[in-house]
Amino acid sequence: MPGQRKWRFTSGLSTLEVLATDYWVEYSAERREDGQVLLGVKLHACWEHSDFEQPAGLARRFYVEERMRVLNWSFIGKKGTLETDFGTARAKVFAAITLKSIAPELAKSNELLIYEIAFEYPLPNGGAEIARTISFGAANVNAENFLVAYAKPDRTVFKEPFRAAPVRVPGGPGLKTITITAIKKTVSGADALEKRQNGEAEVKDWAWNYVGNEGALLLDGETNLGTCHLRAVRPSDLSLPDAVVYELEFVSGYVQ
Repeated sequence: MPGQRKWRFTSGLSTLEVLATDYWVEYSAERREDGQVLLGVKLHACWEHSDFEQPAGLARRFYVEERMRVLNWSFIGKKGTLETDFGTARAKVFAAITLKSIAPELAKSNELLIYEIAFEYPLPNGGAEIARTISFGAANVNAENFLVAYAKPDRTVFKEPFRAAPVRVPGGPGLKTITITAIKKTVSGADALEKRQNGEAEVKDWAWNYVGNEGALLLDGETNLGTCHLRAVRPSDLSLPDAVVYELEFVSGYVQ
């Protein structure tokens, strides 16, 4: 007997679709110590039949194992759109949500696979992803996150005259540095390789076209840090399949 519900998850050109199944939906919200609030959507007791064209026994067991491998290895960590009961009056759409885990609830039977599948994303304007902007000369970036770190070296030295206590010798003003870290920018592409290449191109554009230049640095459209010199760009997180994370290092407070 076929189930009465269906769902699909679309990430780029990849689609995970399950028809004629059943499940029940659990919603959750978790506030962490750092203030992030994560929304969760979990589909419990989602089931799929084995491939009945396969002979009973070991062949169907291999089919069930291979199905779990594909579900886990091909979709875990991907961000996309989840649609439950699509095409019906009860349809719900969850955009920009990440598939976090798939765990079997019943895997003993060679005829039927039952599992739970969990999705998660931050609350708008209250979670980990914060919409921010960077403007430097002709370069403009819309990022999902970043943190600005300010530094200024202390050039004071302490000299020890012969048989006397150290003497404090004030130094000249040090160059101010502005480091923008954890700049997260979503990248698109037909597959994982193209996404990685597009992420590399983002960093390359900064390195080849803007490092060594000076210009006005504007953050979030309102914080003007004046004329700055871009000294370096560095990738900082290569683990995300659909985004590139990097940092920019600027110098300020120098004599023109």
